[in-house]
Amino acid sequence: MKVLVAGAAGYLGSAVVRALVDDGNEVVGLVRDPRQTERVRAAGGTAAIGDLLDAESVDGAAAGCEAAVHLASATAEIGVPGGRAERVRVEGTRTLLGLGRSGTLRRLVLGSGYWVYRASEEMITERSPVDPRGESRINYEAERAALAGNRSAGLEVLVVRPGMVYGDGSWFRSTFDAIRSGEYRLVGDGANRWSFVARTDAGTGFARVLRSGSPGEIYNLVDGRPAPWREFAEFLADALGRPRPARLSPEQADVAYGPDVAHHLAADRPTSAQKLAELGWRPRYPSYREGLTDLLARMR
Repeated sequence: MKVLVAGAAGYLGSAVVRALVDDGNEVVGLVRDPRQTERVRAAGGTAAIGDLLDAESVDGAAAGCEAAVHLASATAEIGVPGGRAERVRVEGTRTLLGLGRSGTLRRLVLGSGYWVYRASEEMITERSPVDPRGESRINYEAERAALAGNRSAGLEVLVVRPGMVYGDGSWFRSTFDAIRSGEYRLVGDGANRWSFVARTDAGTGFARVLRSGSPGEIYNLVDGRPAPWREFAEFLADALGRPRPARLSPEQADVAYGPDVAHHLAADRPTSAQKLAELGWRPRYPSYREGLTDLLARMR
């Protein structure tokens, strides 16, 4: 299958490109910046220059593609209503739906995130209540736009909600650096459980959903072994030979990060990937302990 990946040079996008290629697909990676083309090629794809907010450029890049994966995002204007961050996610989704209406695509997988869920002490499944806040509101609006187009736009739409994707980049690299420098702080006691997935496993999860997922469905993408955030952070500190992180009170976190981010950092989100497992997906790393051990050896 020929697949268009929007955001192909990104932290998650490059892993998805590699997994799709390894699964036997031909991948076209959509990037805005010509300097990102080499990263797409390194992952095994062919780069195409385009912008999700320019339907004509996307239409050209998607020529011959039967499916698309939307992972594109933008850090500019995050939190600004109608800013580029929101437009790339939501309007970009509608751009790709338009390719289905024109008969080009038959399948669209939208990457979202598990922060759309309401915090819960119980195991979270795809049927659990949502409570999108901050940046997760944008992902949720993109989900709504995508699922509204399932079938009616002439293509099959699926949504993937990854948990905390750890690898050498993005949030994990900043956490790694902050713990190594002794600057990282937990919010509260850190007993709240997060759900993790290694970046390479996230890539294979998307590939599995694209190949075998059911139209109109949502799939959680986590390793299935939720753990207290304090445990994860302390494991990382111990592995680096650094002091274990100190703590911020919830009130201090509100000031330091803003209430939405502080809420997410302290939220309990133990999440199940049973639905994805039923498609035959199995993570290479069954928990963060195995994944971090391998990752840190490579990062050093």
